[in-house]
Amino acid sequence: MTGRYARVRRLVGFGVGALVVGAVLVPSMPATAATTGLDGECATVEVVFARGSGQGTGDGEAERFRAQIDSRVKAPLSYNYYELGSQKIDGFQYPAVKVDGWESGTGVGAKITSGGAWRYGDSVNQGVDELDRYIEKRIAKCGADTKFILGGYSQGAQVIGETYVEKLTNSERDKVVFNVLLGDPKLYLPEGERPFLGTAPACTGKYTKSEWRRDVPVCETDGGSLGARKPYLPASFTSSTGLWCADADFVCGSRKVFWDNDGHGTYKNEGAGIDKGVREAVERLRSALPAESQDDLDIKFYPVKSGTTGLDVAFLIDSTGSMSGQIEAAKGIASTLATFVQANRGRVALIEYRDAGDEFTARILSPLSDTTDDFSAQLSTVVADGGGDTPEALLHALTTTFNGLGWRAGATKAAIVLTDADYHDPDVVDGSTLASVAQRSLEIDPVNVYPVVSEWMADYYAPLAEATSGKVITDSGDTTAALEDALTVIEERPVPTLEFNHYYGPVGSTIRYDATGSYSVSSEIVKWDWDWNGDGVYDLEGGTSVEEHVYDSEFDGLVQLRVTDKDGLIANYSVPVTIGAAPEPTTIPADSLTVSGSGSEATLVWEASVTPSKAWGITVNGVPVGTVDAEARKVTVGDLNRTETVEFGVAPISAEDEVGTSRVAYLDPPVVEPTPTPTPTPTATSTPTPTPSVTPTPSASTASLSLSAATVEPGGTLTVSGKGFVASVPVDIWLHSTPVLLGQTNVSASGSFAKQVTIPSTTTPGMHEVVVSTSNGDVTVNLEVRTASAAALGATGGTFSPWWVVGGLGALVLGAVLILWRRKRA
Repeated sequence: MTGRYARVRRLVGFGVGALVVGAVLVPSMPATAATTGLDGECATVEVVFARGSGQGTGDGEAERFRAQIDSRVKAPLSYNYYELGSQKIDGFQYPAVKVDGWESGTGVGAKITSGGAWRYGDSVNQGVDELDRYIEKRIAKCGADTKFILGGYSQGAQVIGETYVEKLTNSERDKVVFNVLLGDPKLYLPEGERPFLGTAPACTGKYTKSEWRRDVPVCETDGGSLGARKPYLPASFTSSTGLWCADADFVCGSRKVFWDNDGHGTYKNEGAGIDKGVREAVERLRSALPAESQDDLDIKFYPVKSGTTGLDVAFLIDSTGSMSGQIEAAKGIASTLATFVQANRGRVALIEYRDAGDEFTARILSPLSDTTDDFSAQLSTVVADGGGDTPEALLHALTTTFNGLGWRAGATKAAIVLTDADYHDPDVVDGSTLASVAQRSLEIDPVNVYPVVSEWMADYYAPLAEATSGKVITDSGDTTAALEDALTVIEERPVPTLEFNHYYGPVGSTIRYDATGSYSVSSEIVKWDWDWNGDGVYDLEGGTSVEEHVYDSEFDGLVQLRVTDKDGLIANYSVPVTIGAAPEPTTIPADSLTVSGSGSEATLVWEASVTPSKAWGITVNGVPVGTVDAEARKVTVGDLNRTETVEFGVAPISAEDEVGTSRVAYLDPPVVEPTPTPTPTPTATSTPTPTPSVTPTPSASTASLSLSAATVEPGGTLTVSGKGFVASVPVDIWLHSTPVLLGQTNVSASGSFAKQVTIPSTTTPGMHEVVVSTSNGDVTVNLEVRTASAAALGATGGTFSPWWVVGGLGALVLGAVLILWRRKRA
């Protein structure tokens, strides 16, 4: 490094999560000795957290992170907690700036303002510098044995990552026992990179996993919404970071549709990324402490009695004439249900059904809700009536329930059926069958059915329960108690899961299914059964938690896992599997992009062989500033800050609002010619007899070179211009450090020349010199060669870089993510 605070330019950015609130359930532990801030007492470990954009200190994720640390670091051990932005250190204080939106331009040649894009880079710069100073000063205060746990969410994850990669010395990195990065907009996972019309290596489950990868359920996640930071971590420090990227999180790149961002707010949920990250960080801390201190850290796994996003339960009540007693008894579970919902991040729904020919056959009285008020109010209106023949329309009711409720992805799902009658199969109302209901159950990942029936009907309902991996609950006369038993079974059943939520591969692929993340709430899983094609027949019973299967023909269906624990409780899990040709991309990037500038404006011109179905999105330094019509191929961007190199991007947007990869190009600051110093008017004196003078011969010291672009791709072209050279002589143009002759030309009578040259396609990316050799010496100028897959390219072309879109739809997603221009330490 050339100095602690020296910088080079870099793209950065930030995001803020959607409002998704999770319960803060922290195990009861002895009080921890905790201090806070830069001036806090030296402690066993320093804990720093960086929040997402638009958040205040102590909000959401920061609160959960600290609570989890507090629950696991027990006295006599201690920690000093610092939230980035809570103090100003050496003039730096992280503001976590929020983005409200962007203006849209329309039409070919429309002019778009770059707005306030420039202030956002300062937010990240402030965070990086504040954290860097904090770490430096705490080490100075507390000594060389100081240990750190760093955590960051969204913009904060990027700040933590940029600081760790670009600012800290190796000695400082050695003191960081673990980084917890949540929803990082600069995520990089090479195993998720998908070749054109191909499949990402991760999607078969047989792949080389990045050392920092933790829970990333979307196999094609490769780069965050701001583009991947490459390298993501320093080469010798890849094992001290954990990266979590939830499903439906556009910020970290698991989704490409910019409003599909619900998952960005789930990291603070019970058992989610923050809880897992803190537990792993404390495990790392434990191994770094003396043996006599290790027992004062709690590294126990606390199982969550539901899926990653909670528990969804639907109650189906048969309200035909004979059900009067059970309906009244069911009304007695309201208080139990309220407690159940609160303890499990639960939601409940109420469905009433009867039979064909009645006033209604099945209707949703109360949709899934995390409060029981509406459920209880609707339940009080249910009265027994109708019916006639013994079988009822249960299969129709289950189909209505499965299709009509807004089930959460990742939630454990169950349907409790209260009835005293059998059911039509096929159903008289809509033709639903037991097989179709079981299949639909699997497709919703899945919904387990728990019939609550009298003992004499248990055998009749067993096939329905078994087909959906549920369980028959016997009602021995106390219906309220039977319903409570059903809730208990649902709460205590094991939680199966697979590494990815969708698997892909070409015909002949071996798909590797990893279910090691599954667990039992109250005991341990003892049996693993696998159904490779989701037909309800388990092809491998008594397998292991990791199995492989070869698909030798095209397939588009489900794989199903069923687990059984020591207590005999059963649960299943299903995800889609697609075998065959990879789907074509929905957006195609522009073929090329060029940019020219004048004053505070720049004109972007691009070529595209494929026109997007909706629009082109325009970015400045990664910040979305507007859209233009899909037919446009030119736009002017105003209000620019031209004191530094500016990055421009053009990204296709589909009719479904999927944002494609950006074509980017760069515009360097204008060259400011030095103002000549006026020559004083000489005082008239007597003129001596002149001595004949000799015109100096131009030399390498008086000659200069310039390039038409400061950066170029291997195989790209640029123009080399020179002035001040010896007139009318030939010159050779070379590329160094390994000398390669680029071309030859003749200097004009005025001592200048201009020659277009091609950079060899085999040129190694990096800094090079263009050298012009003359008989009087060499003249040089610097040139950066960048590959087409690099994160940045020169002004005459560009590479693809994922792009954040926010603004008009920002109200739907509480927050946004931006790419910003900042500098890093060399």
